[in-house]
Order: sequence, then structure tokens, then C-alpha cells
Amino acid sequence: MLVGFVDGRGRAYDIGFRTLRFSLLDDEGLFLTGPSESVAVQAPAVASMDLVEPRSIPLLAPTHGELLGTDRRVVFLAAKGLPRKQPYTFYNISLSLHSTAVQHFFTAQGGREFVLFETPDLTAARPKGNAVEIDLRGPVPATGAGVGAYRLRIEPRSVVDEALQALT
Repeated sequence: MLVGFVDGRGRAYDIGFRTLRFSLLDDEGLFLTGPSESVAVQAPAVASMDLVEPRSIPLLAPTHGELLGTDRRVVFLAAKGLPRKQPYTFYNISLSLHSTAVQHFFTAQGGREFVLFETPDLTAARPKGNAVEIDLRGPVPATGAGVGAYRLRIEPRSVVDEALQALT
């Protein structure tokens, strides 16, 4: 599981703004897929996320965006052009970057938040009203070590169900 940011050119960064050395989007802003990776669903969605353990904290505020489901992964990407104010990110984190650099990344460079997970990261999924709550395991932000539990909530449920069914 990865949580982080994508710049306006599609390059991915982890939640600490370290380069991940891959791109999620091509030059035209379309999702990049791997060889023989097939897209099952791509649709508007709203996501929020909590870090459940080692300590329960809200991680991603409810954010409008797009959900991509393939046979290998599920990706939520925040929508382009969302109104932003300080601290400019919808992640509940403290960034060790100058605030004008963060502002520039999100406003001038088109930066957006993303959440990406694959089948091994998924521990449970259950319907909750018009949403699906997905329990995930992944690295704990800021520590770089250890594995934490996360709860990702995405709606609408029909889109999430289709994305989860596509995972192999």
C-alpha cells in the first residue's frame, strides 16, 4: 500500500515527499497501466482514510477524486483543481517543507493525493451505507519502519465493489 502525492506530470511521491521513481499518470494525465494490466473500472469517487494502529488518527480528509480498479491494483487519485487552503494537502500530516513550496506543488504544479493498494495489502472490506470500508496494511507514515493498519472509506459502493472484484 502506498499513500502519497502525484505532481502535474504524473510522477509519484510518498507521503514524506520522497520520489517513488514511477509515474501514475502519463503526460496527458491518463492513468498508466503495466503490461497486460486491464482496467475494470474508472469512475468518480470520494475517499477518506484513517490510520487505525499503532494509534488511531484521521489521515485523509474526505476528498473527491477518481477510482481506478485493475486486475493488479486499486488507485484513488484526488480530483484536479480542488480548492486548497493551508496546509494545502488533504492528508493530516506535518510536512517538513517550506509552506510556499507545498502551496506551489498543489496550486501551480497541479499536485494531488493518491492511495494505491494491491491484493496483499487488503485484509477486509465491508459495505457501510453507500460506501465500502477497506482495511489495509502498509508502512507507517513518517517512521519508515513498521506496518500499520489503515481504514480506507470510498464511495459510491457500486464503483468500489467493481474495483475490488477486479483484483486477482
